[in-house]
Amino acid sequence: MHCMKKITILFFVILSGLLKAQQDPQFSLNMFNIYSVNPAFSGSYDQFNALAIQRSQWVGFDGAPVTQHLSVESPVYFLHGGVGLSLLNDKLGKEYTRQVSLSYAYQTKLSNHSELGLGLNYGFVDVGVDGDWLAPDGTNGSGDLSIPTSGSNDVVSDLGLGLYFRKKDLYVGYSITHLNQAKAVYDKAEFKLRRHHYLILGWQYEVRSDLVLHPSLYVKTDQISTQMDFNLNAKYGDNLWGGMTYRLDDALVLIAGYNINENLKFGYAYDITTSDLKSESSGSHEILLRYSFKMRPAAKLPTHYRNIRYN
Repeated sequence: MHCMKKITILFFVILSGLLKAQQDPQFSLNMFNIYSVNPAFSGSYDQFNALAIQRSQWVGFDGAPVTQHLSVESPVYFLHGGVGLSLLNDKLGKEYTRQVSLSYAYQTKLSNHSELGLGLNYGFVDVGVDGDWLAPDGTNGSGDLSIPTSGSNDVVSDLGLGLYFRKKDLYVGYSITHLNQAKAVYDKAEFKLRRHHYLILGWQYEVRSDLVLHPSLYVKTDQISTQMDFNLNAKYGDNLWGGMTYRLDDALVLIAGYNINENLKFGYAYDITTSDLKSESSGSHEILLRYSFKMRPAAKLPTHYRNIRYN
């Protein structure tokens, strides 16, 4: 009976994703992965970054969301900005979303200590159902016209836009994903990629030379539901960092990380579920690995002064 209850709950979660727009994937280490939702940050901070994230959400549910994200971004000085490449694989039960996108950002200094960035990304989204569909009663749903058959998919184009402003130790950004709201149609199912709006805000405060605080705010909405993350991270010394996030009405997130060397960073986040799913899930796990190095145009002084995003 307990197993059937979990299967039934998951069924309605998946069904709601088919009938309405699919929510963008959720990341708890979003303060290190801003580029994934805001192309204006492509190649910012005079730094090359290669990032990999693996997220397993609502552990304990069969078919719960699993997400992988890979990205590479770098400044390209003759373009007066940066470029990036993003790959995403998101799976919920039998339903999957795979996305590839390229981005360009134009960045310009407004003063000695402030900067404005504007970015655009374009790519493709592959949406479909993989494998045999099973309903909670064990049938394949062949008698229900709203349930797609196995192996159905559609590929649509996708467009995103973002901007940010940075001044000294403060940054603020706004972006929209799925700007063109493309409609994916496959077999018996269809859904429209709904626009998602993101607002990010962050700054740093140096308590002493070996302790720096990094508060941040992350807001995501598809104009139906809204998610808000309030985060406080701290970096101690050159290698150790960690903190905590409160996701409104959803989870408390514990974060820990270690800078393996000057270029390689490892991070881990554990979501303690506080919503009604807490009785059915043991939480969510997220792992981040990022390789980065500083870049600087030949015979020029650096155009950015502090790396509040990646410290």
